[in-house]
Amino acid sequence: MREAIGGSLLLYMLIPIIFLFVAFVAFIMNYASIYRAGNYIITEIETCDANFDDCRHIGSKDAVESNVRKKYGYDGPITYSCTDNDKGSVYRVSLGITIELPLVGKVPSNGNLFSIVSESKTIYNVSCGKSKGIL
Repeated sequence: MREAIGGSLLLYMLIPIIFLFVAFVAFIMNYASIYRAGNYIITEIETCDANFDDCRHIGSKDAVESNVRKKYGYDGPITYSCTDNDKGSVYRVSLGITIELPLVGKVPSNGNLFSIVSESKTIYNVSCGKSKGIL
């Protein structure tokens, strides 16, 4: 009888630990996917020199966002911001993490709780007011 109680107690202790481990791995995979999506957007901004309207291979900000939604499966909010410095401008893209739980469903964060922020290099000779199609 002692062995049966000990085995069931071990099982009851092991199931929550496995559940937490699986949830952690799922969160990390979601985080990595959103991080790649943010890096993709920043790469496109740097490639087009902060001018999506005149960029040949993309066309517009909507095309970039639809590529992000297709390639990375991201369906959360995307916010853009720009900061001018003495040499040019730096663009920042913030993507909110959406957590999907099995019994609860999607828990959107709208950028307040968890968000991933990617920042571009300085784009020289471009000011935030002159960038077309991004902000």
